[in-house]
Amino acid sequence: MSSHHLLPYRARDDEESCADQDFHHYGTEDYHDPEKSTSGRRTQILSRVSFLNIGFAVCNLTVFVFLMLAHHVDQCIHPTSAQSPADHIVRYNSTYFDKYGHLGGNPFSQPPGPELDNAWHGLLRGMNIAVEPEWLDQHNATSVRLADGPGLLVQLGVYHELHCLKKLKRWNYRDHYYSNLPEEDLKEEEIHIEHCLEWLRVAALCRSDVTLTTFQWEGVNGSRLATEYPIPRQCVDSERVLEWSEARAVNITQEGILEHA
Repeated sequence: MSSHHLLPYRARDDEESCADQDFHHYGTEDYHDPEKSTSGRRTQILSRVSFLNIGFAVCNLTVFVFLMLAHHVDQCIHPTSAQSPADHIVRYNSTYFDKYGHLGGNPFSQPPGPELDNAWHGLLRGMNIAVEPEWLDQHNATSVRLADGPGLLVQLGVYHELHCLKKLKRWNYRDHYYSNLPEEDLKEEEIHIEHCLEWLRVAALCRSDVTLTTFQWEGVNGSRLATEYPIPRQCVDSERVLEWSEARAVNITQEGILEHA
């Protein structure tokens, strides 16, 4: 017998609908029985009214509990404090991760070349935006100012992670991208890579995806365990987020855009 502790499956109980309450006995009274007294009828009416009041109270309580639970779940998924001006456009959907997404025509999985570079350029074109100071005041934070107004330079967190992934991709092909880089600059780039690796580690733990990964036997005679991903994940609709940021993008390479200290 296995000594491993297995986590038991507990199905979510469907909330009992008020429509499912058993009121069938309402139709069982014989209202035409001549032997029933007026006081008996009055008692029956009062009983029915009391029962209906209890039913309505149960319904109201059920709705209240449902709304409280829904609010609690929403709080778990969506922060209640205004952390970002993009909070309102966040939507979630079920997404299956492709185990072999790095194969085929994925431009991000190509070796160095125009296709790869253009793909990264397009993905990061909304990287920098400007926000009103109030978005940072609530955190006692500040940032570089735009030269033509009160706006402060910021970027959404997803772009820093994408930037780090681009850095790692280039480091993987450093003989191509950094072949002429001086030794001192190459060492600085290596430090940058370590920063990116640590940042992505922390970001993964921050989200702590609890979606279950399964296993199958593969290889010669089924000698190797391989991971499978048959269960969908709840993911932010990244297209909405990136489009929102792209519509507000600031080109920081343009002369005179930023206010220098």
